[in-house]
Amino acid sequence: MYNIELLAKLSGLTKRTIRYYIEKGLLDPPLGSCRASYYTEEHLNRLEEIKRWSTQGVPLIQIKSILEGNSPVIEVNIEHIICTHVWERLNVYDGIELHFRTNYLKPDELRKIDDFIKSVIESRCCEESSSRDEINDFV
Repeated sequence: MYNIELLAKLSGLTKRTIRYYIEKGLLDPPLGSCRASYYTEEHLNRLEEIKRWSTQGVPLIQIKSILEGNSPVIEVNIEHIICTHVWERLNVYDGIELHFRTNYLKPDELRKIDDFIKSVIESRCCEESSSRDEINDFV
């Protein structure tokens, strides 16, 4: 028997996701009532099945049909799934942009990357300037 915290930990899902799956009919509600409610190994197995289909890109409505036996079981090739991600853009320097997934980098990490790129560009500018000075000295 598992409480929701332990079920969440064992399944690798959040409590909110588990409750959402119950609400959508993908997962049976816990046994018992109120604070005495509990989940079983069957709940954990069902969550693992849902996760397996979900990671293959199968929509939840299709997963529900599969689990209810109303839809043929399908295998999805993960390489052919179209994924969408929200990206952020940081203009680091004129002509240089950094693209990254939202919330992927922390603000201090972004500052370090920004500082590093600017230092590389500035050192490049200094090298070009000294090269021009050398050429002018030669001429």
